[in-house]
Amino acid sequence: MMEQTPYLKTKFPNDKQHLKQTLDAKLQYISDVKQAIDEDNDRVLYQLINNQEYQTTVMNFAEAEDNQMDFRMIDNLMEDLSHHLAQRLIEYLSEKFPFFYYEEETHGVYQLYFGNWWDRRRFGLLDPLTVNFIFDEEEYDKLSRAVELSESGRRYHTDVIEDTTRSNEELQKIVDTQKERDAQYQQLSAELDRLGEKAGMFESQETKTRREAVKKELANIRSMDEKALEVPKLIAENNAIILDYSKEDTILIYEQRAINDEFGDFETFKTAVQNLYHDYVSQLPEVALIKKEGNLHD
Repeated sequence: MMEQTPYLKTKFPNDKQHLKQTLDAKLQYISDVKQAIDEDNDRVLYQLINNQEYQTTVMNFAEAEDNQMDFRMIDNLMEDLSHHLAQRLIEYLSEKFPFFYYEEETHGVYQLYFGNWWDRRRFGLLDPLTVNFIFDEEEYDKLSRAVELSESGRRYHTDVIEDTTRSNEELQKIVDTQKERDAQYQQLSAELDRLGEKAGMFESQETKTRREAVKKELANIRSMDEKALEVPKLIAENNAIILDYSKEDTILIYEQRAINDEFGDFETFKTAVQNLYHDYVSQLPEVALIKKEGNLHD
C-alpha cells in the first residue's frame, strides 16, 4: 500500500498579507511619481528616481535604501521624465553654465553644445534624470589638454602647425631654386656629354665613377623638378590643414575664455561639474507631497 505523501513540501506559509503590502508599496511608488509630476515637485521626483543617490549626495546620509527595483517599473517612461525634468534644469544651467547650449533632437535626449559661436563643438549630452553632463571624451580631453598647454603659452595644435609651416617652407625652396637646378642640370649634362654616355674599353676607373655620379645627380634634379610641379598643390593642402587647425585652436580659446569668465579657472569648472547633482537638487524647494483623501498616502 502506497504511503500518503504530500504533493508539496514547503516551510513558507501562503502570506497574502505580505503580497498585498508589496503590491501596495509598488502602487504607492507609482502614485508618488504621478503626484510629484502633478505638483511640479522635481525634488521629490529626483528622490523617487534614485533614492540612494538623493539621500547620500543631497541629504548627506552615509547609507540609504536602494529603490532601483521600483524605478524599473517606470523605466519605459525615461524619455518623458527626462523631457519633464529638463525644463527647470536647463533654466538653472543657463545661469550656472551659460556657455552650454542644448538641442532636443530626440524626445528626452539633449545634445550638448559648447558656445553659440560659429563652428561650435558638440560636447556631449545632458542627462536630466541623473543631472549629469556626459561629455564627449575626445572633445573634453582636447579642451583639458589645451588648458594645460596654454599655461606655457602654446595652443593645442601649435606643434603640428609649426611642422606643417616648416614643410611649406621646404616645399617653397624647391620652387625658389628652380633656376639654380636648371643651370646645374645644363652643366652636368655637358659634362656627361664629354664623359660619354657609355664606358669605353680603356677608360680609367675615375672616369667611370664620375660618370655614374653625374648620372645620379641628374636623376636627382629631374626628381626635384617633378616634385616642383606638385608644390603648389601640396602647399595649398598644407595651408588648408593649417587653417583648420588654427580655427580649432580659436574655438578652444573661446571655450577656455568662457570657462575662466564664469569660474575663474578650469579646476573650479571641473568641481562644479562633479557637484552638479548636489548643487542643483539641493536648491530645489524641499516640499513634501500633498496628502489627499482617497489616494494611497497614509
